[in-house]
Amino acid sequence: MCRRLSLSSELFLIIVFLSAFLAPLFSRILRMPVPVGELIFGILIGNFFVGIQVPEILNFLSDFGFLLLMFLAGLELDFNLIEKADKKQNAVYISYVLLIFLSAFVFGILLGIGTAPAIILSLISLGLMVATLKDMSVLEEPFAKKVLLIGVFGEIISLLALTLMEKLLHFHGFVSLIKELGVIFVFFFSFFLGFYLTRLLVWWYPEIVNRLTYEEDPSALGIRLSLFLMFTSSIFAKLAGIESVLGAFMAGVVFSYFIREKKDLEEKLSSIGYGFLIPIFFIKTGMGMEVAGLNLAILFKVFIFLAFMLFVRLIPSFVLLLAGFSLKDSFTAGLLLSYPFTLMVAGIEIARRGGALDEETALALFLTAAFSSLVFPWSAKIILSRR
Repeated sequence: MCRRLSLSSELFLIIVFLSAFLAPLFSRILRMPVPVGELIFGILIGNFFVGIQVPEILNFLSDFGFLLLMFLAGLELDFNLIEKADKKQNAVYISYVLLIFLSAFVFGILLGIGTAPAIILSLISLGLMVATLKDMSVLEEPFAKKVLLIGVFGEIISLLALTLMEKLLHFHGFVSLIKELGVIFVFFFSFFLGFYLTRLLVWWYPEIVNRLTYEEDPSALGIRLSLFLMFTSSIFAKLAGIESVLGAFMAGVVFSYFIREKKDLEEKLSSIGYGFLIPIFFIKTGMGMEVAGLNLAILFKVFIFLAFMLFVRLIPSFVLLLAGFSLKDSFTAGLLLSYPFTLMVAGIEIARRGGALDEETALALFLTAAFSSLVFPWSAKIILSRR
């Protein structure tokens, strides 16, 4: 058994910030995604140091990092890919993503996994997948662009799935659920319409556009606008009875839809987010994972979850044959979509706050997110190297 230590909250903060600095170096040495390394550092801190009252500033930074993580997840969507793609292909890709969630729901019931874990295990995120494709220098190849397009649809549907899951956690009857879903629809539609009307006003006043294209102050206006949208959407989402982080995700999606030339802004926000705030969130999340109770039963559950993640993506992959994929490419696409680390962590946090996960299942899902981000990218790289 590990010996637990106690120390002052000030020194504790220094250790957390030092961990945020060391995590990328640690991750690079062990060839793992940086967020996984940050989660591991958080686990180590949380299980070695005890009796410490977490400073409020750490909670604030963690919550801020969570919001920014979800905003960036929405911002990374490339709607240009959707518009350039063939409509028939888009229909096939959407069908494939929907079949992933349908398969997860059905097999989740049959295997007794539960609704919330099934939804979490079927989420799709672009972040680590893009990193894998970049690392293999295939990001500009036709196959990679097709998988990225599936990922775009996957993230949008994942947003809807997380929202539905959050509502199901507070299920109080069918009529109540319909009303709450109606509120969600009105919120999303109103936010989209508000942004659309704002863009029309900006179009009529081009001098405002010049200000927002960073010609005078590239580092201030774009970031201020992004954070304003992120916080505004989060606040209104909370008022509408939706998780604030889902509001931030929606803000990123809408921003990405209307503002197509956003590369510079995305890089600046990523520097702020992944440079400091988001690592604090992952470390803080890891601190809440109690591994003292880790046993063979939990590890077996992790194995089942990993198999489930891959299974629900590979079974429907035959649909991709209709879009010109070969059997090998269909399998590779399923593999590339099987490690949505950031959205999985977000989904687990939402489910935990809603009381839908016990600590054992939450721990198993966190470990699944970590292991999937190690095993599946490695497997995908082997297949991509032999294309």
